[in-house]
Formats: sequence, structure tokens, C-alpha cells
Amino acid sequence: MLEVFTSPFARSAAKISEPDPADGWRTVTLPVGSIRQACAELLRFGTEADVLAPPELRARFAEVAAALHRRYAQ
Repeated sequence: MLEVFTSPFARSAAKISEPDPADGWRTVTLPVGSIRQACAELLRFGTEADVLAPPELRARFAEVAAALHRRYAQ
């Protein structure tokens, strides 16, 4: 899944947990240059990603999701 990240630095610096036995999800910690960049890159995963931190990135995701909903829910 990390191969979609264009930055070799991000891929090489990623910390990936073992799958959670309850649901199979993994926690991935990635370095990012900015909230905007991280949001743009992580949006590729759609609902297959859950942004846990930092709070600013999680809030930006919520803003983008709300904007997409307003645009396409009509």
C-alpha cells in the first residue's frame, strides 16, 4: 500500500505496525512536509485510511470530506 507514496523518503521512514488481530488494520507513521501534502496523498486511500494524528490533519480530512459530501450528495 505504501508504494502509492511518491516520496522514497516517506516510504523509507515509514513505521508500520503488525496487523491488529481484531480487525487486521495496521498503524502507519509517516513523515510529512505539510498538512496539505499529507491530506492530498492520504486521500488516495479513501475509506481504507483512518487519520489518527496530528489533530490538524484529522481536522483537514473532516473539512475535505464535508466539502466532497456537499458537492456530490445532490
